[in-house]
Amino acid sequence: MKKLLLLDADVIIDLHSLQLFEKMRKSYHLYVTQEVLAEAKFYKRRNQKIPIKLENKVTIVKDVRVELLAGVQKEEQEAWLAIDPGEATSIAYILQGEKDLALCLCDKAAIKLMAYMNLEPNSISLEKALKNAGHHTKLFPRHYESNFKDCVKEGKALRIQYKKFT
Repeated sequence: MKKLLLLDADVIIDLHSLQLFEKMRKSYHLYVTQEVLAEAKFYKRRNQKIPIKLENKVTIVKDVRVELLAGVQKEEQEAWLAIDPGEATSIAYILQGEKDLALCLCDKAAIKLMAYMNLEPNSISLEKALKNAGHHTKLFPRHYESNFKDCVKEGKALRIQYKKFT
C-alpha cells in the first residue's frame, strides 16, 4: 500500500526541476492543498519556464478548516516565524488528523514551525521520502535529512523560548 504524502510547493517545483516527480508519484499517494496548487505553477529547466500540470496526478485538498488555519497563523506569530499560505494550509490540514499523512517540505521556517507545534512526527524531508521510495539521487542541500533535523532542533528551541502554555 502506498503511503500518503502532502507536498509543499517548493518540493513540487524541485521534484519537477530534478525530474523526480513521476518517481515520487509511483511511490506515494500525493496530496496538495489548493494554495499549494496555486503556488506551484512553473519550474525552470535549461533557462526555460515550464508549466507544472498537477491535475489528475495529485489529490487536491479543498476542505481545510478555517479555525485550524487561524491556529497555525497564531502559532507562527508566537514563534516569530513567517511561512507562506501554502505551508500554513498544509500544516492546518495535518492538524485535521488525516491518518498516516506526512507533510514533505524543505522551507526552514515551516519545518521549525512544525517542530514548534510538536508536529514533526507528521513531517518528512524530501531526501528521506525519496530514500523510503528506493530512490537515491543528488539533491539540493535544502532537501537533506541533516538540514531537516537541524530545523527541527531549532523549532524545539523556539518552543522552549516562546511557547505560551495556558
